[in-house]
Amino acid sequence: MLKNIYSNIIRTSWHLGFVVNGLDGVFRVGPLDVQWVVNPYKDRWFADPFILDVTEKEILLLVEEYRYFNPVGRIAKLTVDKDTLAIVKMDIVLETGSHLSFPNILRKNGNIYIYPENANAGHQDIYEYDCSESKATFVKTICNECIWDAAITDLFGKQQMFTARRNDYFLDIYEWNESEEMFVHNLQIESKLRNSRMGGSFFIYQGEIYAPFQNCERTYGGNIDLKRITYSNGQLSFETIKQLFSPHKKYNEGLHTLNEYKGVVVIDVKGHNHFLGKVISKSVKTLKRLCR
Repeated sequence: MLKNIYSNIIRTSWHLGFVVNGLDGVFRVGPLDVQWVVNPYKDRWFADPFILDVTEKEILLLVEEYRYFNPVGRIAKLTVDKDTLAIVKMDIVLETGSHLSFPNILRKNGNIYIYPENANAGHQDIYEYDCSESKATFVKTICNECIWDAAITDLFGKQQMFTARRNDYFLDIYEWNESEEMFVHNLQIESKLRNSRMGGSFFIYQGEIYAPFQNCERTYGGNIDLKRITYSNGQLSFETIKQLFSPHKKYNEGLHTLNEYKGVVVIDVKGHNHFLGKVISKSVKTLKRLCR
């Protein structure tokens, strides 16, 4: 009984929001201006949002769905009403029995594929998404290593996958190998900060390439480091041009995903469900630090 009360008090959750004015709103000076999604479900939260489509009346998202009573992530499609920003429908797209998150989207030859993180399985799979059925069907394994939060791109002249396989200090880059029909590790880039894990997909703004990276230096999913990426003479370079923090008054402890599609930008933010949760969590961390 007491254990359940304690768990409820210190419980954290993630919330979704849309950045006003899209990418212009992301790059403007000052904190993000965000309109928050209304989540009608009291027993679960949604995180890692990727935009599936934007219609006249709705925004369709693929997300990690996490239920308090069964803490194994599933991939869900959320239908968000544009006027009210309320979730009006949820469909489970994929569940495997092991934790799924970060449902990144690959659009190719008129088809839609998703490749959610499933590090617990020890490999990376890709699935074809059926829009009419809101279901994902297994296609193949594209990497035989345990990796986190992958992003596939051909913006740098070849099919590459940016991810992390060791920890948040290392960005691992894989290249597609035609003979093996698999992504093979090619390059590892070390950072002095814990900001090498992908926080969404690559995008182009005013002719330059950017990508969000999770900065976990302060806490897991603490904020987004928005990096400009240049490719010259076969070399990649990364420059953090802006740090993005949660602007939510209550859920202000993290922001770890940012994605753009059709002019819409979606983020997720983290916070404690109960006001005592943050106080207790900080106190426990301080005690642990003092006892080392």
